[in-house]
Amino acid sequence: MTTQTSTRVTMDAATSEDSVSAFVRDLVEPRGWQVAEVRRRSSRFEPPNFYWTGFRVGINKKDEERELRLVAKGALNHEAWDILSQRLQPHADANQSDPVDALGYPVLFPETQHAYWFYPYDPSMINLPLANDAVRMAAVVLGVENDLAPILATSRRLNIERVRYTPEVGAIMRYTLDLPGSPVIYGKVQPGNRGLRTYKVVEGLWDAARRHPKLLNLPRPLAFVDEMGLLLEEGIGGKPVSGNRNSTEFMLAAIAAAEAAAVIHESGVHPDERIDLDAELARLDRVAEQFTYVLPEGHFLLKDLIAHMRDRVRKTEVEDLLPTHGDLKYDQFVYHNDRFTLLDFDYFAQAETSYDLGKYCAYIVPSAPRDWTHSVAAEEARHLFIRRYRELRPNATLQRFQVYEALQFALRAMSAMWGQGRDWERIAETFLVLGFERLKSRLPE
Repeated sequence: MTTQTSTRVTMDAATSEDSVSAFVRDLVEPRGWQVAEVRRRSSRFEPPNFYWTGFRVGINKKDEERELRLVAKGALNHEAWDILSQRLQPHADANQSDPVDALGYPVLFPETQHAYWFYPYDPSMINLPLANDAVRMAAVVLGVENDLAPILATSRRLNIERVRYTPEVGAIMRYTLDLPGSPVIYGKVQPGNRGLRTYKVVEGLWDAARRHPKLLNLPRPLAFVDEMGLLLEEGIGGKPVSGNRNSTEFMLAAIAAAEAAAVIHESGVHPDERIDLDAELARLDRVAEQFTYVLPEGHFLLKDLIAHMRDRVRKTEVEDLLPTHGDLKYDQFVYHNDRFTLLDFDYFAQAETSYDLGKYCAYIVPSAPRDWTHSVAAEEARHLFIRRYRELRPNATLQRFQVYEALQFALRAMSAMWGQGRDWERIAETFLVLGFERLKSRLPE
């Protein structure tokens, strides 16, 4: 415990805003730029091995301003540092980090066991820089490779905007052309073959969506660019459903989610992966051990919850195995002109019927409700969701619904621990207690 704590304290200092500012100044000031702002944007903590922190860095030179996104990743023990440094060192040795005019390759600090890099470099997505290169993407948009003049002309009109970036997990970009009537295109890069897999899944679901146009809406897949590992989809209007539980759109989203889940479950798409309940519980065993480093009370709560979940599993029959969205949450829906569009099929798999249902219901509950009315509204949305799903699939096998809802509360506690946000300890414990409550409750009528 002492070694873990001292390593984390050392890393907090090494990846503080002051340390990042000093590091960036050394890189950009010789090129005539000044650091205007450094702001911590996100953190991810995975004891006992790794810790990530993301920073927004503003730089300027005369009348020009730029924004850089820096990632700091540290190792919490020597074995983890060996793994991290072996991955990053070849890139660091072969390239100078230049986030302004080239690419922000990694810079390693062995004495504190951490490294910095700048988006769009990513050790798990080595082709991500290609998807952020205007010339390369202009060739993709035009569908040509060797006709340099139109490619260069188009590249000057192409705007590439980073929408979301989670280090070593995935990145989403928005592509727009400065031409009247040009469509908006979204691109997603993921490690390995995840992008191609998602492309094939969404193509299959489009057939189901055409058969049920009022029940399932999803973006149209446009292409998969193998060279970049880049999935391209049509842009859609609207905004993600917000977390305001008292809003009309939040309540309507619960109904739309039930309809989308019902169509997906009967789509006939055959995923090449399976979400296995025993494997999910084994994952929670590992998470419980992670809690010992930072929240011992959470460790004991989670261990007890896992034991009760396993007991419930032994007493119930396996549910039907169905195509499953895998990440069904309210904020995966975009709302526009009374139409809900479902996004993000990266976790599509085969699973028991209740997996999607348990996940949606668990994420309906706010982590920090503004007042009691939000908690009441969340419960109402939960009932609307289950009622509508059972109307569409009255014979659905839901005998393990309580287990899957409790599972998702446990995973939300894990996410709170990893994120290390404000008041995360209370939030994690609350989710674990809710997991117990849901496990012992009846299925909503």
